[in-house]
Order: sequence, then C-alpha cells, then structure tokens
Amino acid sequence: MRSKISGYIVLALGLVLAAFFRPCTAYGSERNSLLVEKSYREYLEDHSGKPDGTDDIKIQAADFISKDAAMETEILDGYEGVGGKSIYTGETGYIEWEVNIQQSGLYNIEVLYYPVRGKGNTIERVIYIDGKVPYKEARYAYLSRVWSDDGDIYRDANGNEIRPSQVETPCWRKTQIYDSLGYFNEPLMFYLEKGKHTIGFESVKEPVILNMIRVYKADRKKSYAEIKAEYQSKGYTEADVKPVKIQAEDTWAKSDKTLYPSSDRSSAINEPQDPSKVRLNTIDGGKWKMPRQWITWRFNVEQDGLYKIVLRYRQNLLSGLYVNRKIMINGEVPFKEAEAVKFGYSTDWQVRALGDDQQEFAFYLEKGENELTMEVTLGDMADVLNRVSDSLYNLNEAYRKILMITGAEPDLYRDYGFKKLIPDAIEVMAKEAANLRQISADMEEYIGQKGENVVILDKIALLLEQMSDDPEENIAKSFKPFKENIGALGTWILTVGQQPLTVDYISIMPVSDPLPRAEGSFFENLIFEIKSFIMSFFVDYNSLGSSLPTKELKKDEILRVWLTSGRDQSQILREMINDSFTPETNVNVDIKLISADTLLPSVLAGIGPDISLGNPAGDPIQYAIRNAVVNLEGMPGFDEVAGRFHPSALVPYTFEGKVYAIPETQVFPMLFYRKDILAELGLEVPQTWDDFYKLIPEVQKQNMQIGFPQGISGMQIFLYQKGGELYTPDRRRSTLDSDMTIEAFQKQTELFTTYKFPRDFDFPNRFRTGEMPIGIADYTTYNNLIAFAPEIRGLWEFVPLPGTVAEDGSINRATPSTGTGAMMLRGVKNKEAAWSFLEWWTRAETQSRFAVEMESVLGQSAKHATANMEALVNMPWTKTEYDHLMEQWKYVTGTPEVPGGYYVSRAIDFASAAAYINADMETLLDYVTETNDEITRKRREFGLE
Repeated sequence: MRSKISGYIVLALGLVLAAFFRPCTAYGSERNSLLVEKSYREYLEDHSGKPDGTDDIKIQAADFISKDAAMETEILDGYEGVGGKSIYTGETGYIEWEVNIQQSGLYNIEVLYYPVRGKGNTIERVIYIDGKVPYKEARYAYLSRVWSDDGDIYRDANGNEIRPSQVETPCWRKTQIYDSLGYFNEPLMFYLEKGKHTIGFESVKEPVILNMIRVYKADRKKSYAEIKAEYQSKGYTEADVKPVKIQAEDTWAKSDKTLYPSSDRSSAINEPQDPSKVRLNTIDGGKWKMPRQWITWRFNVEQDGLYKIVLRYRQNLLSGLYVNRKIMINGEVPFKEAEAVKFGYSTDWQVRALGDDQQEFAFYLEKGENELTMEVTLGDMADVLNRVSDSLYNLNEAYRKILMITGAEPDLYRDYGFKKLIPDAIEVMAKEAANLRQISADMEEYIGQKGENVVILDKIALLLEQMSDDPEENIAKSFKPFKENIGALGTWILTVGQQPLTVDYISIMPVSDPLPRAEGSFFENLIFEIKSFIMSFFVDYNSLGSSLPTKELKKDEILRVWLTSGRDQSQILREMINDSFTPETNVNVDIKLISADTLLPSVLAGIGPDISLGNPAGDPIQYAIRNAVVNLEGMPGFDEVAGRFHPSALVPYTFEGKVYAIPETQVFPMLFYRKDILAELGLEVPQTWDDFYKLIPEVQKQNMQIGFPQGISGMQIFLYQKGGELYTPDRRRSTLDSDMTIEAFQKQTELFTTYKFPRDFDFPNRFRTGEMPIGIADYTTYNNLIAFAPEIRGLWEFVPLPGTVAEDGSINRATPSTGTGAMMLRGVKNKEAAWSFLEWWTRAETQSRFAVEMESVLGQSAKHATANMEALVNMPWTKTEYDHLMEQWKYVTGTPEVPGGYYVSRAIDFASAAAYINADMETLLDYVTETNDEITRKRREFGLE
C-alpha cells in the first residue's frame, strides 16, 4: 500500500512539473521555422538512394516570375561584357524563378554573379525551394566579393613598409552554392521531383547582380592517377625553364579584405627581410584560415609543360593537425586530390611541393599568363566538425533541459528523478558520448596520433558516460563541469575549424628541380638576430612616423597625435593620413602609440601631444577643469562638425557652455535575445516594461536567467525613460535624492532582489549556451557573438530596449551611452592645423573608411562603434541590424561629466550592493550628502564656486 501511495505521489509530482515547465503561449507567436528545419546531413539521409539529376537547366536571372515589394531590382543589358540581360537585386527582399525538371534527382545550383560594390560585407542569401528553406545550411548561402591591393607596397618616413589599402575589384564570378562553414566539401544538393518548381533568393546582406542560375549535377573530378595517365597519352613533358617565384604578398585577387600583406620576422631568409625595418613578406595564416577564403596569384611561364608548385610555408598554430587548401589552376580544380591538399604542423618553416603522402603533383601549364588560386577548405576535417557541431547542438539542448529542473546551482543532496523527468536528455548524453568516442578514433586515424585536440573529446565523452550511466548520482554534481565542457567543445570547434597557413613565396618549378631550403643557416640566423638586437636600442617601435621625412621639416611644423588603441588601428590611421589628410591640408602628422597612463604625466610635464585620440568619456572634462585642453566651440565650422553626431554624444564633453572634445565612438545598450529559445517558449520580444515583466516568470520557470546591467547604467535606463536627469540643471548637485531617481533605483534593485536576476555574469557565454536567452548589453557585444559563437548564428539578434509608455501612447526607449572623444591639448602650436585634423577625422567618409579598414584587418569582430551617424549607413551592418541601431539611437541620452562626478557612480554602486544584501530600497539616500559634498569640494578646488 505504501509503495502504491509513493507511486501516486511520484506521478502527481511528474504531472505538476510537466505543467510547470510547459511553455506559456499567452505572449507567444508561431513556432520559428528555424526550430523545425532539418540539417543538411538529415536532408541527405532522407534522400539517400535518390539518383543524381540529369537535367542541365540555365535560367536567365532577368526572367524572374515574382518578387516582393522590398526587393529593389533593375534590368541591365550586356552588363560588364556579359551577354544577355542581368538583374540587379537589392540588399533586402525576395525574388524567385521557375524551373521545369524533366528527371527527378539531386541537383546543384550554380550562380553567375557580379558583386556590385556595397558595404563590404560578404553577399548573403537564403535559398528557397518551392517557397520553403529545405535545410538550415540553405539559410547561409554566401557569394564572395573580390578584393585586391590598392597599389604597391610603399614605405613611410622611417623606412618601414606600409600595406596598401584593400579595394574592391568586382568582376563576373561563377560559383556553386556551398555551406558557409565549410562542413561539407561538396557543393550543396537539392532534391527536385519531376515537374515545375520555384527557386527563390532572399537577400540578407548586400546587393548583387545576377546573370544566370544553373540547375544541374556537377561532375565528379577525375583522380590524379587518371589525369597523370592523360598527361602521358597526350605526350606532355616536363618544362625546361627556370623556376618562376611568386612572393605570396603579391596577390592578384582575394575573397576577403583581411588577406593583406603581413610582416614576419621569425626567419632570416624570409623574402624580403630586414633586421630593424618592417618588411611585408608573407600572407599571414592568422588571417587566411577560414573556410571559403581564397587568394589568386597570376604568373607567366615561358613554355607549355609539366610543373610542380612549391610553397615555403609555416603552419605552427594548429598543433598536431593538418590544414588544407583547394588548388585551382585557371579557375578549375585539375583533379580530385587537389580539392584538399594537406599541410602538416611544425614550429619551423617548411618547403614542399603540392602533393600527397605518396607523390608530388605535376600540373600542366600553357605558355603565357596563368592563375593559381588556393582556397581554404576543411578536407577530411569537414565531416569531423560537422559531427561535433551536431553533438554540441544536442548537448546544448540537454543542458537546457537539466537547467529547467535544477537551476544554475543544483542541490547535491536532492533526488531530482532525472530518469523520469528527462529520459530523452539522458539518452542524448549517452548517444553523444559514443559519437565523440568514435570521432576521437577517426581523428586519431586521420592525424596519426592522439594529440591534445583529440584528448579533449575523450574527456567530454567520459563525463557524458558518467552522467548517463548513473543520472541520479552524477548529473547534479557534474552539472557545472558539463556546462564548462559544452563551452570547451564550442571553442574546440572554432579552433579546429580554422586552417591557418602562412606563406612566404610560391615557386613554379620544373618537376625534377630540387626544392629550395626551408631555413637559414646557423650563421645567417645568428647575424640576423645580432643585428636585430643592436637595432632595438635605436628604433622607437611606438612611433609610426610622420607623413613626410622629418629631416624636411621643423619640429614645430609637425602635428603630434597620440592614441592608445592597438598597433593595427594606429597603422590604419597612419595610412589614411598619408593618402588623404596630408595631401588635402599639407599638414604633416606624427603618430605615436602610447599606453593609457602615459598621457596625463606627459601633459603635466609639458611634453604632451597636440591631439589625443581615444579618450574615455570622463577624461576631457577632467583635463578641462585643469586648463589642459582647448575649447573647441569657437573653431571655424564647429556647428557643422557637431551636427555629425547625435546631440547626446556631445553632452559628456560639454561643461559650462564650452565643448572640450569631439566624439569618436558612442556605445549604448540594446536588447539581445535568442530567437530559437523564445520561439520554443512561445514568447514575444518585449516592447514595453509591462511586456518585460510578464516575460520574466515564463523564462524563470525554465530556470533560465535574464541579463540586466547593474550599477549606474542600469539605473539610468529607468531614470531617463521617465524624463529624469542625474544632475540638477546647474550641474552643481546630483539628483540622488529626487523621487524620480529613487524610483529608478528601486526598479533596478527589485530586478536583483525580488526577481533574482544575477548581478555578476558573463553575458556572451551564458547567451551562447542558452542559460540567459535574453539580456541587455552594449551593442558591441555583437562583435563577441559574431566571432566566438558561430554555432548560434541566425538564432539571435539585437533590438531596441523595452520602453516606457508615454501619455500619448508612444514608447520612450531612452538609454544612457558612453564612448570616446578626441581632444586638443593646451600646448598645441598650430590650432588651425589641429582643428583641421579633428574635422577630417570625424567626417563620415573618414569614419566609414576607418571602420572598413578595421574589419579588413581584424575581421567582423572589430566593428567600429562610430559616433558619426552618417558613417553608420556605409558600415557593414545588415539592413535589419542598421534599422535596429538607428531606432535605438533616436532615444540615446547623454550623461554630463562634472567635477566630482565619479562619486555619483561610486555611490550608486555602493548603494546597489547594500540594497542587494539588506533589501533596503532607500539606501541610496545614505549617499546623497556625501556625494554632493564631493561635487562642491571639487568645484571649489578648481575655482568654480
């Protein structure tokens, strides 16, 4: 009887929990299509055994059958030398074509396109078949752009080589549709039954001109053995000529603006090389590593014949693994093995001819100009990463199911009944443990050893086995390591999915010629190191030089500019000054890279710069009250310059009616959310705080969390949306004792006390795992997520903040902001020249170019948060991202800087911590007198009272 009652209790408990964890749909929408789309692997499994298609159908892109109102189009006849009509398609909207299939089967799609200039992004489209996305990978069809060096490498006043800017050189390109991550080496296939179908493209990023869409099944490449036999049958022989050497930095075209010439000083025989000067002598593997990136070199050979292609290269970043490159000669892969040529790991430079473990490959080249293209591909690692990525996705789902039961901190002494509540998650863990074990074995066979990149898979598999074998004993106590291992697995995918290869030169050689040496001799290396050591005492590596050789100028004629950003940013600015600012103004600029704590003592010592860039928002006013910076308001054209920014951007740099800095960057919070998780829970993105508060229990029922900023920025959101200010109009006192500020403080504090929001958290990591599916963070968090969480691409976005409903029904989404500014120091010799620099630096075209150059050097994770609103239009955001940013920017509110203002943020931090601990919502009042006294004391100290 007792056991029967116990059974009823367990059943009842299960029903209660099931009801408790059932997603609420009161505020929900229809399930997001992302949640029901299959992966390409599943799609292929569903169509296994289906034949390849036999049709070869070419569709003139201008003959579309329909498009929506958002799609901007223009018909072009004979565009850029290609016959027939082409169609320009805009960066948003949908367009589709009809195709009549005669034979059912699996088909590839090929596109002839022209990458018309846009914002510099990769062109991205979603592929639809009969109005539906057939699988997830079809959501990310990328068409690469074509970039090249804008001129030759040149040298600055110090003799260092400067990389040329990267410019688009668009041309007609033909490409098949591949998955963007490179997890499938073959082009994507689409199953089409006999009959009429529609093929649709939805624009995600960038416009493009389309000429032809081809539906066919690509032929499989012949093996090298077959091609070698053809060489023999045609009588091809080895060329009898001198080798042709191509310096890797002398590229003809490339897929990405990040593939620029780089400097490498690790070997004395790098070509070219110098013991003290910068020489751009390689293509850096740290940039050339992502699947689908390609570089093309052009070269001439003196006669028809067989050649081998020899590389001097270094692959020292991916320990114990191979990297792969697809080899194309004159746009075509010559044989099957050339689709993935391996390059092994070594800490030293290597020289080898393209080939495999058994032989070197011979390539037939005709006399005259030829093209060599090398494209990053994953080779045999593609299948491994695909399987691990699937495992990561499944383990993330299992993690969230456990989280919904245990919360972030499981009770180690509680019997949760995991076997009854989450049997599917336990089964997933067991299955993925077996998968990871098999992947580990496959990798060991592939690379020939059990390296560090294999051991981590075994470690995670062991943990999963323990959790699935005895769930009640091990899941709760292993929950934290489980979370950490999921993060580690995501990082592993990022690391192994990169294929870095640094190349010094490429040599086109007769097949029987001996290989060049890979490293310098002992004496060459010794002499080089000694020279480098001696020259290090005479070279200022922090100075990037002036625009013209300093011997031609007097010291006072050079405008001195200091900045605290990285060397890459400094180099970009140096180049922009050389080719834009100095030719326009005839003002010469000396750029110096300094540490953040160098400026103040230099100014106090009277040896500071004329202009300082990248200053935090709180600094200019602190320099101003010490009479160390120049008031810019009276400068010619100041009103025009100030009009480039949102009015809020100038607020932190304005004091007593004077402006002491010009905004460079402006950053403000946005609402980030996981589209997949909110759709799964049936929840809508909150538009108002009422919506937000209704969403809280629905998220927390699943033991998930919501991110909200603690400290002053979180309080300011509530304060500014009610029309409040942080200081009185005369800026002599804080408003910490005003009803509006206290109410805002209480609202913020209640989120952490009553609603149990976490105060300290790593938002990108928790957002990535789904533990925190919604949160408020600076919009620059986008940079982190786009670079370090590719597994959730397309599953998240940022939108404007929830707002406060005004009496007229409008929504006030006010938010604070921060940023950096450029200031002119008091010791400047030539104010007109300094002002001309600030005016040039904050122009829309200058800021846009700097942003594009930043991304070309550092990738998508380096989006520049410019304060110039016009510049944002030309930066590489998608149309949706741009619209969301501009909508939120309309409500951005500036925070004034006042003497002693640092005490306000300190007081709010202290009060917030005290309120969190003691649940005392009025603790802010304890700091009012102390804060206002500090402001008064500072004003008196600087003679402002």
